[in-house]
Amino acid sequence: MTKSQLPVSLMSTLPVLSSTSWLAVGSMLADLAFETDKLGRFTAFGPGRVLGRQASEMIGTELAGLLSGPSQEEAALSASELRSIIATICVECVAWHGRVRLRGAGETSLLYRLSLAPRLSGTTVAGIYGLLFDMEAPELALPELDTGTASGLPSRLETMLDEETGLWTSMVFGDEISRRLDRLDVEERPGTLLYLGFARAEEKMRAAVAMRLAEELRDIVRPTDLLGRINETTIGLWCDNMDHLTGGERAAKFCSTLPALLPDRTLITVGLAPRWHGSGEDANIVMEHAAVALRLADFAVAREQETNPVSAWRVWQTD
Repeated sequence: MTKSQLPVSLMSTLPVLSSTSWLAVGSMLADLAFETDKLGRFTAFGPGRVLGRQASEMIGTELAGLLSGPSQEEAALSASELRSIIATICVECVAWHGRVRLRGAGETSLLYRLSLAPRLSGTTVAGIYGLLFDMEAPELALPELDTGTASGLPSRLETMLDEETGLWTSMVFGDEISRRLDRLDVEERPGTLLYLGFARAEEKMRAAVAMRLAEELRDIVRPTDLLGRINETTIGLWCDNMDHLTGGERAAKFCSTLPALLPDRTLITVGLAPRWHGSGEDANIVMEHAAVALRLADFAVAREQETNPVSAWRVWQTD
């Protein structure tokens, strides 16, 4: 498996969705939503054509068999490597994403971002959930915000994915949190938002730190968690079913382990904002709380900067 895999601590934390509802939602978010069996053979698709073909023609086709040859953009993933990835997902219950070049109708081929996750039936992995994003299509922008920049291109916050890290942008990240709050209220469960900041990194190093931090976080978060790029020096992590105590343990571990993995051993600050069921707090309020907690953590680092420069974390408190 590659650095993009996401380990799962508890299989029961993954939601079990009906095929119809999942494919309908997935097809709204990606160029193609699909399911496979444990051998990576297609079993269902979202509405529309599949790589230029009718969906009925593709049932039973193996995903690995659609890989195209080497490209100028990057070395191609081999069929045997993709089969190994699918087998690992089904055995270890992990998720994976990366770039692949797939053959379309005729002699055409396109570069895609491929995301794969285990498809559960009860507590057993029955196959794969998959999403394909066309990497060669024009950049997707939010129409109501597409005012453009001085260069005539949409700004980062006007796109769904951050161009450096591939994470959700701040606006989409907030929308994705909002989708979960009603369910958490019904289930009477908490959620916790963590802001990981690296504002003390040199400006020229911030892009490198952001990309490495995103890579490391993808390795350790659950598939049910959300990752987003909040701004140039902040990455957000939303965790369903996590209270402030567990969140604090995770924040402390981030502070002790992540700096050694980042360029220039960059110090990390973490702001933690729990959200309790029935509180009425929406995503914007929780994000504001996390931002305040992050500033408090940064103040703590500043106080110790000269004598004992270490990472720090703080929790939002109402009193």
